Amino acid sequence: MVDIIQIEAGPIDSNIYLVRGNKTNVLVDTGTGTSSRTVESSIKRNLEGERLDGIVLTHEHFDHSGGAAHLKREFGAPLYGSPECSKALREANPVMTGSFLFGASMEPIADIKETGSILDIKGLSFEVYPAPGHAPGLVCLVERSERHLFCGDLVFCDGGVGRWDLPGGNLDLLATSIRNAMSWDIRSLYPGHGRYETRDPKGQIELSMRMMEMF
Repeated sequence: MVDIIQIEAGPIDSNIYLVRGNKTNVLVDTGTGTSSRTVESSIKRNLEGERLDGIVLTHEHFDHSGGAAHLKREFGAPLYGSPECSKALREANPVMTGSFLFGASMEPIADIKETGSILDIKGLSFEVYPAPGHAPGLVCLVERSERHLFCGDLVFCDGGVGRWDLPGGNLDLLATSIRNAMSWDIRSLYPGHGRYETRDPKGQIELSMRMMEMF
């Protein structure tokens, strides 16, 4: 049984999810770090005395990754990201992370593990799919036992799609990535912003595909 808990965060943070299964706990995305006390408190409360075993970033943008360095230190958990995401965080690149848009600066993170096609953290396993278009380092994570999809800013519920006008964005790549997502075997959809969907995740991706056809 896998439980997914949305962590309380601040108004400019991405969605942050705690994935719990087989006594393993993995955090997906970290928010900006500007609401660190709220985020820490929510994580600790929902861990129920267990340890955090890993932190995975869907991509490099500041609203998803700005809190990564602090939470990594606070919980002593390894941090994972795609090769492109990892490069941006090691360099604390203000353009590729988009931190300049928030009037903030990133803290460089030297110790970040790069994801491959499968990420296994103490038995909690994810398929990892590159999904560029919104950001070069965006990946989607499909939890393998119950097929939960964590898609970052690829698509949102009710027809939303990720922006492509930020540095490294590309409309054609975004359309291709959304089209690819239609082929994945999933049973729920957990986007980087807004509500999540557990009844008809494919229907939500189809709505996003129709939105892309307008551009």
